[in-house]
Amino acid sequence: MSDEQVFCAKCGETKPRDAFYNQLHTTLPRRPCKACISSDKRQRYAAKDGDKVSHAQVLREKYNLTPAEYERMLTDQQGVCAICRKAETARGRGGAPRRLAVDYDHRSGRVRQLLCQRCNLVTWAVEENPSLLDAVRTYLERHTTPSDPQPHAGGE
Repeated sequence: MSDEQVFCAKCGETKPRDAFYNQLHTTLPRRPCKACISSDKRQRYAAKDGDKVSHAQVLREKYNLTPAEYERMLTDQQGVCAICRKAETARGRGGAPRRLAVDYDHRSGRVRQLLCQRCNLVTWAVEENPSLLDAVRTYLERHTTPSDPQPHAGGE
C-alpha cells in the first residue's frame, strides 16, 4: 500500500489514494473521492418523486457551472463542438440530439469547452494516454493505401 495522498476538489480534502476509485482502464485516481461520489448518488436517489437529475444540477455539482454559463459557452461556440465544429449527432434515449458535453481537465477540474460525444471520448482517451494519438495515426496510415476510396459515414 502506498502513502500517496490525493486532493478531492469536491470536498476540499486531501485523502489517502485508497479513498479514490481508479479511472477506467488506468490506475490513476478518479475524482471526486469515493465519499463524495457516494454522497452525490444518495442525493440523486433521494430526489423527490424519483425525478431525474436535472441538467442544471449536473452542471452545478460536476462542473460548478450555471445553466446561463453553459448557454453562453454554447453561444460562443455557435452551437457546435469546439474541436470538429459540428453539431452533436448522438441521440439520447428519447431520440433528440444530446447536448454538447462539458469538457474539463480531469486532474484539475477546470472546464475547457463544449464537445460532441465523439470528440469528448477521443479527448478523454488521449488525455489519459497522449501516445495513443500517435499510435492511432500510425495504425490508420498502415491500413490505408492511396487507392482506398474514402470511407462512407454510417457504413453500407
